[in-house]
Amino acid sequence: MKDIKEKLQEYYINLTKVFDTENDSPKLLHRKSFSKRENEELLTGIIVVFLIITILLSFVYYFLVFAPQQEEFNNLKQEKINKVHSLLSKDENHNKEAIISEIERCNDVESLEKLDVEAMCYPILKNSLIEELKEYKDKYNRVEIHSDNSTDIMNINNATNYINSRDSTTLSTLHIGPVDSVIIPLSINRKQAASGLITEGDVVDIYKTNNYLQDESESQVENQSQNDTFNITYTTKIVGGSQIVSILRSKDSASIEQNLELSESPKSRNLSQSSSLDIQQILSSKAAGTYDEKQIKIMLEDYGTRLSNYERTSNIGELDVEYIIMLEVPRNSVENLIDNMDNIILTIPTYDAPSWVNL
Repeated sequence: MKDIKEKLQEYYINLTKVFDTENDSPKLLHRKSFSKRENEELLTGIIVVFLIITILLSFVYYFLVFAPQQEEFNNLKQEKINKVHSLLSKDENHNKEAIISEIERCNDVESLEKLDVEAMCYPILKNSLIEELKEYKDKYNRVEIHSDNSTDIMNINNATNYINSRDSTTLSTLHIGPVDSVIIPLSINRKQAASGLITEGDVVDIYKTNNYLQDESESQVENQSQNDTFNITYTTKIVGGSQIVSILRSKDSASIEQNLELSESPKSRNLSQSSSLDIQQILSSKAAGTYDEKQIKIMLEDYGTRLSNYERTSNIGELDVEYIIMLEVPRNSVENLIDNMDNIILTIPTYDAPSWVNL
């Protein structure tokens, strides 16, 4: 019994030492264990909330910032690539691929915006067209330049200046070809014929005026339907660089009348004299060999041109004169010119104007 009692005392003492060493009790140990679990749960909750907030912020950033920027970047890149395809549609070498590769290497909008696609394409387009000028020029050193709606016949110098003065967008629409022209007659009035101030060998551009009716949509005015019609006129260029081969002025302007009145002393009679000269009859007589060739040539050579020049310098002239003009025009424009003969007008380009034009 004594041994058992001693052992129990010893066990109690040891147990007390343990609690005294840790300054704790079984109840305190239970509380510490519970507090540790609370801390772990709190930390876990904080981590979960942080992750949720991070995910939400990531979604917000993606949809509000990154996605729009990426869409803008992709759209701008595609726009640049489409522009290259549009400008270099005729290019079959590696120039197009090289420019597109440079676009693809851009990683942000700022670097893409710095790329000037038109400036990169300009020397390629210009050099290609200059080479075509050399390839297609005819024996008169001329070529045809085809744009969207018109065709121009130009000599190489004018064509080179024309190409050098245009931007990339315009150059991409130009096509160079050999001159394929015909000579057609046009019956036009003086206003259409550049006021008649043109001569053989002059170069003119031809424009067409178009009239059409546009109906305004029906509107209710005081419970009534009113439909107004507007007459709209617009002008388009058909041909450029057409050369005038010959001009026929209507013979109505070729009659010359001269009146002469003589007065004498009161005892004498007043005399009047009149004479009439019909140029057409003189020409007919010349053709029949009636008149001397040399005299007729001096009097009538370039009569119509000289008459127009005198009218120009005097600022007085016949306005109701009709002309038949023989013009060299591109073959592909003949149908359009004939169908619209009443609506065309000849203009004098300043780059190849007559000598009397003083700008």
